[in-house]
Amino acid sequence: MLIGIRVDASLKMGTGHTYRMLTLAHQLSENGHKVFFVVRRLAGHLIDLVARYFPVVELEQPPLFSRCDSGEKMSLANHCPHASWLEVSYENEIEQTQAAVNAELIKYGADKLDWLIVDNYAIEKTWQQALKPYSKRIFQVDDLADREHDVEALLDQNYYLKGEQRYDGLLPASAKRLCGPDFALLREEFFTVRQSLLDYTQRLADKHVVLFFGGIDIVNETSKALSGLLMVDSADHFDVIIGINNPHREQLESLCQKNSERVTLHVQVSNIMDFFAHSYLYVGAVGATTWERCVMALPGIVCSVADNQTQVAQDLNQINGHFYLGLSGELVAEDYRDAYQGLLNNKELLTEQSKTCAALVDGLGCRRVVEQLEEIAEYDEV
Repeated sequence: MLIGIRVDASLKMGTGHTYRMLTLAHQLSENGHKVFFVVRRLAGHLIDLVARYFPVVELEQPPLFSRCDSGEKMSLANHCPHASWLEVSYENEIEQTQAAVNAELIKYGADKLDWLIVDNYAIEKTWQQALKPYSKRIFQVDDLADREHDVEALLDQNYYLKGEQRYDGLLPASAKRLCGPDFALLREEFFTVRQSLLDYTQRLADKHVVLFFGGIDIVNETSKALSGLLMVDSADHFDVIIGINNPHREQLESLCQKNSERVTLHVQVSNIMDFFAHSYLYVGAVGATTWERCVMALPGIVCSVADNQTQVAQDLNQINGHFYLGLSGELVAEDYRDAYQGLLNNKELLTEQSKTCAALVDGLGCRRVVEQLEEIAEYDEV
């Protein structure tokens, strides 16, 4: 099959969308399908990373407000709650994506794509309907259930108490719903490492805690959380992981250096599964990383760094999938201190949470998603 993927990374939206689409693209490619990406060059983009593995078609970079010819701010999209993530008008987004996909169709000598995959909270049915002439099928990746879609299939890999019912009234009746952690898009390495996980009792004895608040962490929650943990007298060692585009890197380097006996800073790691597998506790944000730690049977002290993460954070907390502290903007270092101190005194609770996490996801979700896309396409061709 010929498959296009529309996804962005930026300081505003973070990097998780791009990373999970890379995971899906690698599995599609391994199954013999041709994949290319359509990406806009935004501040904090990951175009160079994507281009190492797949062809990338770049959409026009948004002009800086100060450089607009009219001297006025450009007209941004406002069609849904996260419309501003596009950083261009919806009309420009649609027209530019149509042109990009059409150019690839000409390049490959194809009439239509077999699938157009979209992972962006700013895209909904108007965009999808405008792109239907260029693709036989559209597959939307979402977490929010806050807008209508006109697609053949939708993926929401998160755990919610309401499950796939969250999308009632937002999808065509015929659309396939792939909902829940059974479809979590995890790299093959996570499944491999899971097969040889240390017993959780041994991980507790090794005394490693890993901190990760996403590839960007624009609000510098990492420093707040680490400061709180360092208030507690413990024998644990803290592995702090940040992305290469983290705007607070110098401050974090200084904080970690001052506490070098207890802290190690790691920048842009490619083996995060190894850190998760050898730690007994995760401290960080919810998001795509949730399933990366759960497949490693790793308990967590977590916050949500955006309102759109709150529901999944609360629902997972309700089934003992982690310890949810609240929205990052409402937290102080002492909140992390208190949660950490409480867990040090309750290893039984940590052990139970480790079991809950492991039961939620097995690491084979990406294979399942690709199998579903192949089955839908095969059925349509009969």
